Amino acid sequence: AKQNALKEGGAKVPLIAYPHGGPHSNMGQEHYAACALLVLHGYSVLLVNYRGSTGYGQAQVDSLCGKVGRQDVDDVMDAVDLALKTSPHLDAGRVGACGGSHGGFLSLHLVGQYPDVFKAAAVRNPVTNIATMYGATDIPDWCYTETGSAALYEQPDAAQYSAAALMSPMAHVSKIMAPVLLLVGGDDRRVPPSQSKEFYYALKERNAQVEMLWYDKHTHGLAETPKGEGDGLVNICYFFEKNL
Repeated sequence: AKQNALKEGGAKVPLIAYPHGGPHSNMGQEHYAACALLVLHGYSVLLVNYRGSTGYGQAQVDSLCGKVGRQDVDDVMDAVDLALKTSPHLDAGRVGACGGSHGGFLSLHLVGQYPDVFKAAAVRNPVTNIATMYGATDIPDWCYTETGSAALYEQPDAAQYSAAALMSPMAHVSKIMAPVLLLVGGDDRRVPPSQSKEFYYALKERNAQVEMLWYDKHTHGLAETPKGEGDGLVNICYFFEKNL
């Protein structure tokens, strides 16, 4: 129907890549409120189960450990390229990224690594710098495992810190040209608010376009109150309306 509308002179549709968090989870066939709201507002939403997602066997899950920020980013980018090549109703000039937690990590990587492709990113409680999260998160084992180290719960050495920093969106912050929206839970213990604040100040220092919405007494999913979840979704839609 969209392709027929395009042939009849209809406008092309902006695309939003929406990678899941985890990273070891998946996008299934259930209802996702954020995705539904974006579709109702006229966006095509691309859900990507990149390598490392669950549901494809343990080897696929293990394949991502030590390769975050590269393998998962490449997979999402490949999916975006394929969607743009095979769906003529999509507008290659209006591509955005959106996600929470590791999905936010990937979204920020996308606007940093592919600044000519992605024009905006809206993220919820994203991991921005694994190197500064070891001693702040309630799951320090995640930092070790995803960067390819054994979870020994010891102070990381210089090589581990360096590898973690290079795998993080912060390594590409200087290349970001797209507007960024950060939605932050003030009481998040999984991905502490310091992660978003660190990225916010790095972008501000470079005079980049960035906005941070702070939800006090909310945690990782911003789902404690209708204000947190609902206000976040509305602001994501408003953000993309302004920037895509």
